[in-house]
Amino acid sequence: MKFAHSLIAVALSAAALSAHADSVTPVTTPDWNTFYFADAGSHWLDDFAANAPGNLSFSLSLSGPAWLKVTDLGTTGDVFEVFDNGRSLGLTSAPQLANTQDIGIDFDAAFASRDWSHGQWLLGAGTHVITGLVSRSPVGAGIGGLQVTAVPEPDAYALLLAGLGLLGWAARRRAVRGESVHA
Repeated sequence: MKFAHSLIAVALSAAALSAHADSVTPVTTPDWNTFYFADAGSHWLDDFAANAPGNLSFSLSLSGPAWLKVTDLGTTGDVFEVFDNGRSLGLTSAPQLANTQDIGIDFDAAFASRDWSHGQWLLGAGTHVITGLVSRSPVGAGIGGLQVTAVPEPDAYALLLAGLGLLGWAARRRAVRGESVHA
């Protein structure tokens, strides 16, 4: 039931926001979502420039906190300014440009490398519309990715610690019983 409400909220958010952007992509999974861009000063696009792109935004409805990750991919050197509901979250990192090896289409590798620009922000519960602007792009058109992953709830950590404590207690109890039988 909760999933159905979340899905309805995402659909309504996407419908309501479609008047504000050329293309709205609802984010419903922790997979990487691709965006394209032209030169510095351009917005994130839903396709490469040759195919008459529209500006792209990502909409999401969160029931709890989540990490927003953004990374450059392809050629290094691009930097993005990331916005949440029109408010700037900041710039992605300045890439080191020490290594220009091809990593293919591997967003995780790009996010983990200092050679590609990337950033991470904590979002709170609620509805978010994420957009981006290219701050620096030495080569021109390129590709990037956005990922949203839930932050584990404190309850999950408490349950994990309680479970580990019970396992430790059971192991200790068995060890004590084993010693008294052999004595």
